[in-house]
Amino acid sequence: MQIFTTKASSRIERGRQWCAITQAPHIEFEDDREASIRGGEFGALRLCIVSMGRHRLILPDITDRRQPPTMKLLFQEEGSATINQGGLSNALQPGQWCALRKDVPYRIDAPEQGRQLAVTVPCSLLSAPRWSLDRWRQPRSFLRGPAQILHASVAASVMTGNTLRLEDRELLGEQVARLVDMTIQADDLATTPDPRETRRRAILEFVDRHLADADLGIARIAREFGMSTRSIHKLFEGEAHTIARAIWDRRLERCREEMVDPALTRRSITEIAHLWGFSDSQHFSRAFKQRFGLTPREYRNLFSLH
Repeated sequence: MQIFTTKASSRIERGRQWCAITQAPHIEFEDDREASIRGGEFGALRLCIVSMGRHRLILPDITDRRQPPTMKLLFQEEGSATINQGGLSNALQPGQWCALRKDVPYRIDAPEQGRQLAVTVPCSLLSAPRWSLDRWRQPRSFLRGPAQILHASVAASVMTGNTLRLEDRELLGEQVARLVDMTIQADDLATTPDPRETRRRAILEFVDRHLADADLGIARIAREFGMSTRSIHKLFEGEAHTIARAIWDRRLERCREEMVDPALTRRSITEIAHLWGFSDSQHFSRAFKQRFGLTPREYRNLFSLH
């Protein structure tokens, strides 16, 4: 397992450090934010969470064709990115995922600070889908269904990987590969979506894009979608959480992620909480402990040790 943060006085040196640690052929950093990565090998799979500022990553055509083909799944947690592969360009927004082949040249352009969760899996472990690779490069939501389960499982695996034995990580990798296959096959067989489901997904994607906005709430969502607040509440009837609770939980999750981001160790817990809409530090601390079982400081100290 690996936890790494660039520490450099120039963007060129930061790029060199990043390529050395990740074996990326070429990356261009276009702002002064330090980049970080947390992850490692889980059997045949590689799972990681990457956080960085504005950048461009280029994977040229490989020369060694003996390497087995692999698929990379990208889950955009924050910021946005444009994936260019096979002459096609697809924009990835927060709450969306896509897949690309790592043995085919590609370029990723990120115009802003962002964070991605990535799963690299050998194609030999996956069932053959009916659809072409072009379909899998198209963004789709990971806020519900099998993709949501896969994303949550991988995130938890990365965060706790250093506490597991090698054989346990290998076993976990096998399970994640099955979740990847389940996610692909479920999407492969998907029928025409329910209009209510489509609207709910659109609202949740809007929430993820605007979590840091102080005025994010039911009233703003209703205005943005041309609906009444009553209609918004009714749309989420029968869900595990109300839309207000969904906003609350997502903000807590963003705080949790940033507190253990190696590139943000100098940012205080209070600063992180305020950034994501929590103005009362004590209230935030109580809510965080209720959600994750530890106070923010306990959580940060625990994962700083790993």
